[in-house]
Amino acid sequence: MKTRIIILCVSICVLFSLSAGNQQNAWAAEKVVIKYATSPPYTKGSPLCEITVKLKQLAAIYSKGKIDIQIFWGGQLGTEQKVFKDCQMGIIQMVQANIANLSPFARALYAVVLPYIFDSREEAYRLFRGELGEYFNQQTIKLAGLRVLAWPDQSYRALHNTKRRVRSLEDMKGLKWRVPNNPVFIEEYKSWGINPIPMAWSEVFSSLQTGVIHGGDNVLRNLVDFKLYEIEKYATVTKHMIEFVPIVIGEEFFKKQPKDIQMAITKAASDAWAWGFFAMAEDDERTKQFLRKKGMTIDEPDITPWKERASKIWPKFYDKAGGKEIFDKILSFK
Repeated sequence: MKTRIIILCVSICVLFSLSAGNQQNAWAAEKVVIKYATSPPYTKGSPLCEITVKLKQLAAIYSKGKIDIQIFWGGQLGTEQKVFKDCQMGIIQMVQANIANLSPFARALYAVVLPYIFDSREEAYRLFRGELGEYFNQQTIKLAGLRVLAWPDQSYRALHNTKRRVRSLEDMKGLKWRVPNNPVFIEEYKSWGINPIPMAWSEVFSSLQTGVIHGGDNVLRNLVDFKLYEIEKYATVTKHMIEFVPIVIGEEFFKKQPKDIQMAITKAASDAWAWGFFAMAEDDERTKQFLRKKGMTIDEPDITPWKERASKIWPKFYDKAGGKEIFDKILSFK
């Protein structure tokens, strides 16, 4: 009798264990783990950092806990071009990085990184949230196999240098300006009468210290995040480019997900982007105040002379972006 009872108990335990295991396996199967790569480090409190955190939180909420986004900060998974390529191949699932490094994979995007192509951040935000954003999303899917979920920006690029205030094009002359090794930047500076020095970002800090260069351009937030204010004392808000940092997901990975997961990811990215747009505007003003307290002089001159000259380089990039019709498409949405 005791033997039968023992056998019965063991059988119940085995059945319970199998049932619990099956439930765990079913739960695990529902989990969607997403590796998410971000670009080089931004300090805590930066809107780009907060957008990523908010996206993770919202995706978990909208999917009722099914989506687990694992964030890899500050280039842990490689350079920006590498992580875009890995996202294409499915090695990682999502990336947030500079549009300049996404453009080689989807050349139509060269059109949106040209100087003064948008009149304001507000205009770019409105256009990207509408038909223009969907147009470039479809182009990126077609050309790169990457779906753009959102088009956050890091505000405007500005001039910065170690030597003097720059309030006119004439003030730029005689200084050694660094630019990324990118034809758009090189042609832009040439339109201003400057022969720039192409240089990798990793070399900038030491080159400023030694006088190899006197300045360059970047978003003001990066002057804080990389502590460039320690050696540079002058900045000029020329608003010549908006620094887009799109959030993309591998199209093949996205298409394999059930509809509820697709909707949760899409809505989370859209809502995080909307929050980030307004947060960036507020952060821009705080950044200016911070840099001024650190001893920097920040000028905000009439940008008309910069704009008139730089916009003349657009035709040089029609072919690179896939034809003049790409530019006409942007202008038609305005």
